[in-house]
Amino acid sequence: MIMKTLFRKYAMVGIVALLSLIGLTNCTSSTVWWDDPGYGWSYRDPNLTGFWQLVEVNGYAVSNYNTNFLYFDGNGRGLYYYYDQGYRETEKLRYWAQEGYTSSNYQLNIQYQYSAPLTSVYWFSDRFNTLWLQWVSPNGGLDTYAYRRISYAPW
Repeated sequence: MIMKTLFRKYAMVGIVALLSLIGLTNCTSSTVWWDDPGYGWSYRDPNLTGFWQLVEVNGYAVSNYNTNFLYFDGNGRGLYYYYDQGYRETEKLRYWAQEGYTSSNYQLNIQYQYSAPLTSVYWFSDRFNTLWLQWVSPNGGLDTYAYRRISYAPW
């Protein structure tokens, strides 16, 4: 009887300790990145500031409900506007840029509130009115998105 009670006690302590450890690990990792992505990601590119609309994916034009919008406030915060089954959705985002040594290797890391984070190479064209994001997709291909600067919030 004593052995059974002792076993239950230690099993419960072990389970509570394990759950606490998992909970702290999840909290810490997401909170740390949300507030501070770490060394090298502190560059703030003023050319990113403003509203952007997705207009092209891998060379193909994007239409109505397939588009999305990004807003960068200039200080590492912003909004992501998108359609989900025709409904307008908005979520907060944090972004951090890493300055490149040439014009082609600047990197942008976007942490979305509800979606998976994205790290991409970025550059501008058309007098800083087109923002290009490029990254390797999960299937190993190269994805290239073109965003056009717009002067207003989509909704």
